[in-house]
Amino acid sequence: MYARVNIIFGTAAKVGAGVAHLEKSDRDAVEAVAGNRGLTTLVDRKTGVIVAISYWDDLQLSSKTELTKAREGAAKAAEGALVTESFEVAVAERPLAPDPGATVQMTRVQLDPVRVDAGLAFVRDQLLRRLSACSGLCTAELLIDRVIGNGLLVTTWTDEEVAGRAQAVLDGLRRDAEEAAGATFPRSESYRLVWRSAPAD
Repeated sequence: MYARVNIIFGTAAKVGAGVAHLEKSDRDAVEAVAGNRGLTTLVDRKTGVIVAISYWDDLQLSSKTELTKAREGAAKAAEGALVTESFEVAVAERPLAPDPGATVQMTRVQLDPVRVDAGLAFVRDQLLRRLSACSGLCTAELLIDRVIGNGLLVTTWTDEEVAGRAQAVLDGLRRDAEEAAGATFPRSESYRLVWRSAPAD
């Protein structure tokens, strides 16, 4: 399975309009395409940033003309710039179905391109195992571009407090991750879950 991550850097004043456009128009267009496996929308209303992650059997399906127009329409509604990234879904764990308003931590991941498999193994066997032991974990996904080693660790938590404790776990593993697998985590961003249609396994 693959993921297309669309990030709209909008304005705080218009972020609501951008989210409304995504949920009222774009979601139906995305989910109507054969081969779509779900759509997750996130928002940081203070900064005006909107994230839409769509899941696909074939990544080329996400480039249909009508979907491109829908994304551009949402960016225009939010008065923002649109940035798009594409990844393989390397790991996906979903112990609980999150409610709207849940806290989502989106952590940038950089793996050594010549040690991608070792990096993925560390994230899966060490980091995610530790995070899974934290109460309040709803979902955890590792999205990766194997060619350049760039990726995203997207975790969803029941509330902001448990997400903060989980971030402390991640911070405690930074040195081990770099030494053992050449994995670094440049930065983390926090969002609220707007709506999620679960990817099918």
